[in-house]
Amino acid sequence: MKKAIKWICISLVTLILVAGIAVGAEVFWYYPHSVQNKRELVAAEQNDDEIIVMSCNLRCITPLDPGKKSWFYRADLIVNNIEKENPGIIGFQEATKIQYKYMCDTLVGYDSVIEFRDKSIISEGCPIFYRTDLYELIDKGSFWLSETPDVMSKDWDSACYRVCSYVILKENASGKEFVVFNTHLDHVSDEARINGIGVVLDKIEQFGSLPSMIMGDFNAAEGSQTYISATENFLDAKYQTENTMESCTYEGYGESLGGKAIDHLMISKTGFEVNSYKVVTDTYDGVYPSDHFQLSVNLTLS
Repeated sequence: MKKAIKWICISLVTLILVAGIAVGAEVFWYYPHSVQNKRELVAAEQNDDEIIVMSCNLRCITPLDPGKKSWFYRADLIVNNIEKENPGIIGFQEATKIQYKYMCDTLVGYDSVIEFRDKSIISEGCPIFYRTDLYELIDKGSFWLSETPDVMSKDWDSACYRVCSYVILKENASGKEFVVFNTHLDHVSDEARINGIGVVLDKIEQFGSLPSMIMGDFNAAEGSQTYISATENFLDAKYQTENTMESCTYEGYGESLGGKAIDHLMISKTGFEVNSYKVVTDTYDGVYPSDHFQLSVNLTLS
């Protein structure tokens, strides 16, 4: 009996090791591709009066993404979309430490702010990148979407720790200041989403009359209580311009194109004019840069 138990344990350990090696091989299969295609992106000039903002869910590095869904194949495709849109401000969601470093190395002329949501090796954050030739950082911070936002914590049956990062930026051309929030609401608990966006809105009140924007993956469609709560005091940028478009934002690598918009960019009711709103739907030889489409919004401080 003892020998049987011993061999069962050895077999289980062996299976786990083999599975781990297989998963690791799958995740890093395209690593050479990532290294070969990595480059520095130097942003193009912008008009002084426009603020181009992108919200971009990177899709974290995971063994659940086989083949060309792997981050190490998709990384430079994300950069291609960024180059096309030429944003001065980018909010990433699901940025693991490897992905964050990749963007820091790639996006020349940008500085960034991040707080990872927990202490795990595979932790994610919602960093904000901004062009230092266009904006001066006045203040920055991060907080957790919980009842105790100043410390690492989670509540309301949230599946994960959830974090929000923000920056106060001064537009170099005009000297005007505004606030940018970037977050990722919980994907499981509706209560956590509703209360989480409430925590963000409470934080925004601390900045008084400064124009503010909230971007990110809300995991909530229009008509949801989370969306309704956000739009009680903020405006969905999509509906503030005639130069807009309707599209799902979560597309599941092309498998959920009939879905809804769950990524949003909200603006305060005063302080911004929206020149254009776009869902970036570019693909490359049938490969999707992420399981979410990116948002690209052109704004002007009023």
